Amino acid sequence: MGLLDRINARHAELKNPVGGALVSAGDGAFGHDSSRWQSPSPWSFTSENDAALDRVATADDVFSVIGLRARLMSGLKLKVYRGTGSTRSEVQTGPAVNLLKHVNPFWTPRRLQRMDELSMGMWGSSFWAIEKDEFGNPREIWWLKPSRVRVVPDEFNYIKGYLYEPANGSMKWIPFAADEIVWFRYPNPLDEFASLSPLLAAHKASTAGQSMLDANRSLFTQGMQMGGFVVPSGDKVSFTKDQADDLERFLETRFSGSKHAHRWGVLRFDATFKEAQVTPKDAEFIDGMNMTLKRVCNVYGVPSPLMNDLEHATLANASEFHKILWSDALVPDAELKSDEITEQLLPMFPGRPLHVEYDFTKVPALQESATSVWERERAQIEAGSLTVNEWRESHGMPPVPWGDVWWAPVNKGAVNGPTTPAPEPEQVPEEDAANALAVLDLKTLEFRHGPLTLKGQNGHGVNGHGRVRHE
Repeated sequence: MGLLDRINARHAELKNPVGGALVSAGDGAFGHDSSRWQSPSPWSFTSENDAALDRVATADDVFSVIGLRARLMSGLKLKVYRGTGSTRSEVQTGPAVNLLKHVNPFWTPRRLQRMDELSMGMWGSSFWAIEKDEFGNPREIWWLKPSRVRVVPDEFNYIKGYLYEPANGSMKWIPFAADEIVWFRYPNPLDEFASLSPLLAAHKASTAGQSMLDANRSLFTQGMQMGGFVVPSGDKVSFTKDQADDLERFLETRFSGSKHAHRWGVLRFDATFKEAQVTPKDAEFIDGMNMTLKRVCNVYGVPSPLMNDLEHATLANASEFHKILWSDALVPDAELKSDEITEQLLPMFPGRPLHVEYDFTKVPALQESATSVWERERAQIEAGSLTVNEWRESHGMPPVPWGDVWWAPVNKGAVNGPTTPAPEPEQVPEEDAANALAVLDLKTLEFRHGPLTLKGQNGHGVNGHGRVRHE
C-alpha cells in the first residue's frame, strides 16, 4: 500500500475528517471558549459578568418573551416510537420511556423542559448530564448551567468530552465523557462548537429599554412632575408672592388626598386652571419602549401582540398570532430538540427505540390548522394525486385492500380530451334468441292470452275487493 493509500485509509476511519483544521491545542486541552457568542460575555465566572447577565436576562421584555416560550414548550409531551410509517408504534414502557417520565428524584419532566427552554433563550444551549447505573444504562438526567460547561473538541471523534465548573467556586473541573452529556444548541454557522445565543441579538434592544426605564424612574423620583397650573385670567394681572403662597396652601389643604376628592373650591380672585399635558418627550419614551419590545420579540420569533402590544391586536386575530408562534418558532425548535434526543440519548440504551417525537395534537393553536390540512389532503385524494393508502401511510396507519386505486367520481369526465367509446351491445346468436322468446311465450305471455283476464267493474273479472282473480 502506498503512502497516499494509507493517508486515504486513515482519513476514512476518522469520525471528524476535518478535525485537524478545526481543533486547536488549547481547545483540546482546556475546552472551547465560546464567550464571544454569549451576552454579555459571562463565561469567565466573575461577579461583574454574572451581574451583567442577570440584568439583561431579568429585563421585563426579555423575561416575558422567554417565559412565554418556556411555558408553552413545557406543556408538550415527548413520546417514544419504534418503527416508521405504517409500522410505527408507540413504546409505552421501557428504560427510555421511564427515564423521560422520571428524570431524577427532584425534578419533573415539565420542570426540565422549562429549564431547557429558558437556557436556550439565554445561552442558546442546554446540557443534560446523564447519570448511569453499574451496567452503563442511563438512570437519571441532571441539568447543567450552560455558562459553566465547556465543550472539548476532538481531532478524530469530533467531541472528546465536556468540562464543568462547579457552582461552589472550586477551580477543579469535573470532566464528562462524550456519551455522558446531551447537548442541545442553536446552530452557529460561525463556530460549530459554540451555540449562538438569542440574547446576544436582543441585548442592545433590551439594554435600550432598561435605560429608558431607568431614566423614567429617575424622572419620577428626582424630577419635577406637575399636575397642572393656576395662573391669572388676564395678562395684566399677576399674583404677588403672598397670594401665590396662600393659594398653594389652600389647594393643598382643601383638595389633597382621597378624602378631599371632588370638593368644591371658592377663590377670592379671578384665576385660570391649566392641566399639564403629555410632553413630546413623554411620547418619545412610550414609542421607544414599544420599539424595543418589538425588536426583542423578533429575535425570539414571538408576535408582539401576544406580549400586550395591542396596536394591531384584536380578539379575532389573537388565534392567528398563536398559530404563527407555533408554526414558525416553537414547532421547529421542538423538532430540533427531539432529533438531538434521538441522536444522543437513545443510543445509550441497548436495543433502543428508533426515535422520539413531541405530540402537537394537544396544542389548541394547531388544532384549527389541522382542519385545513385535512381539507387539502382530501382534495388531493379526490383529484387522484394522492391515494388512500399513501395518505394512511403518512399518518402511521396500516393500508386497506381498496386504497391503492383512485376512486374517481362517476359524474365527471374529461373536457376536450380523448373519450372512451361506449361498449357495443353483446350480440346474441339467433338460435339462442329464438329459444329465449319461446320460453317467454310459455312462461309469461300466456297470462295475457290465456286464463288471466281483466274485465270491467261489474265484478266478473275483479273480485269485490278490487283485486285481480284467475278464472
